[in-house]
Amino acid sequence: MPLLSFLQMAKLPDPFDWLKPHWLRRWTDRQKARDAILHNSRKPKLTPEEARRDHREMLRFLGLNALLGIFIGICVGIVLIALDIGGLRGLILRAANPILPLFLVLVPFASLFGGAVTASAILTLPYESKFQEEEDKESEDDPSSR
Repeated sequence: MPLLSFLQMAKLPDPFDWLKPHWLRRWTDRQKARDAILHNSRKPKLTPEEARRDHREMLRFLGLNALLGIFIGICVGIVLIALDIGGLRGLILRAANPILPLFLVLVPFASLFGGAVTASAILTLPYESKFQEEEDKESEDDPSSR
């Protein structure tokens, strides 16, 4: 019995793992991976109000970036029309209803650039630095770490 408790404390692999059926080994491996993902000690401890405020800030950040991307896309579409690239301005001006071709040029650019800028904003969300700042504060406050 002391050997088994030692193996559990040291978290060494099970020496009798080869005796288990293949499906059971796969299940235990998936369970260990799931437990490792769920146990994330770097998550900040937020109160519900702080979490709401954090979510509002994040949505505001993403919304502003989406609006910026839409604005850039509309500007690119207008520049394409103004420079008459591929005779686009002439085609739009000769159309019976110039609103529809204008709409068909500007909306795809706006959605493409809006999505791209929002995706880049998601990739640069500042959560990693928030975790590091909290860890630094905890290490400064903890006198046992000195």
